[in-house]
Amino acid sequence: MFGKGLRGLLCAAAVLCAFSGQASADEPGVTPDSITIGAFGPITGPAAYIGLGGRDGANLAIKEINAAGGINGRKLSMIFEDDGHSPTKALASVKKLIDQDHVFMIFCVAGSNGTLGTIDFVRENSRVMFVSFASAPGVTWPFARNMFRGGTTEVPRYGELYSEYIHDYLKATKIAILSGREEYPKNEGDALTAQLKNWYQVAPVKRAEFNIGDKDFTPQLLEIQGANPQVIAMFGNPAETAVAMRQAKELGMNQIFFVGATMVDQNLLTAAKQSAEGATGFGLIPLLPGSSAPEMKAWLAKWKQEYPNLPAGRPNVFDLLSYADIYVVADALKRAGKDLTTDKLIDALEATTDYRVGAIASPRTFTKKHHIGNLRLQAMQVKNGEWEPVPFEGKHESDILKRYQ
Repeated sequence: MFGKGLRGLLCAAAVLCAFSGQASADEPGVTPDSITIGAFGPITGPAAYIGLGGRDGANLAIKEINAAGGINGRKLSMIFEDDGHSPTKALASVKKLIDQDHVFMIFCVAGSNGTLGTIDFVRENSRVMFVSFASAPGVTWPFARNMFRGGTTEVPRYGELYSEYIHDYLKATKIAILSGREEYPKNEGDALTAQLKNWYQVAPVKRAEFNIGDKDFTPQLLEIQGANPQVIAMFGNPAETAVAMRQAKELGMNQIFFVGATMVDQNLLTAAKQSAEGATGFGLIPLLPGSSAPEMKAWLAKWKQEYPNLPAGRPNVFDLLSYADIYVVADALKRAGKDLTTDKLIDALEATTDYRVGAIASPRTFTKKHHIGNLRLQAMQVKNGEWEPVPFEGKHESDILKRYQ
């Protein structure tokens, strides 16, 4: 009896050990020697500069991480899908990555337009989605345990910082808004409008809109000119904004241009040239490509070695954001342990406090109550053809995190 009982205990122990050892093997995208993540963003169409930067920055980080030994003995790999800046294509991309490619998690380098098309599906699926760029509120509000926002911030936070900077630092009370009709620029314009009213009881003197691909902004600019604003806030893509800036100057409009966060980048300066001089806005990263800081020079050298033949305007802010966010994810994957599961990854991400890969990135923090990784932006202004930091620190207490309590 004792012998049989002992054999039974040993068999039970073997079954338990086998079950424990299979936990990670049963996770989609996880094998004994690899972790496969899925990524999507626009690498064709009018917003290709977003997805191309996102893809290439992520791939550089993954190459470095694997060269340093990977993640708990596993190599990291990424399957990338082009969403063409379309919500419908973005949803199809995510469904393929999850249902056909069986990736462990989703790394989103899409704009808000594409990202919004995927949110409901990902929330219901419970797979982790780490969003690097999109600022649409639906990513992190209402709160979902599997949704995380990295280098960018939530649109209402833009509204807080933009309104305080324009009203208190630039001393402007007459503000006009020229914004694109797609999701991201529309959201930025709405957030600025709402926060000006909420904190300062100020309404824009004029708001005009445009479409991606527009080349003539004269009608909108003449309307704005008639309202005689002190500041013109421009939200959209660099290509359209650069044209609008040049046409504004041709109309004799010398107001301060305030631009959205994704345009605080070399791409706008390359396209707008002298017309961008004096423009101001908030950067999502503390150092921009082209900075003379030693940390940025070292990073640029690595990037150029990996991508020696890419065109002017690269790397851009999206290369840097995705590069830094892959390291955020990798750090959490390591802390989640060898027996990797979705729940353990979420727990590790929620324990992330002020993590950053280096001086080229802003610190990321998540908690069990909110998943907005970055609430800090750097005010910048174009001086002598370069983006330079502005000594502005917001003094208003943010209202954003109150709703998560």
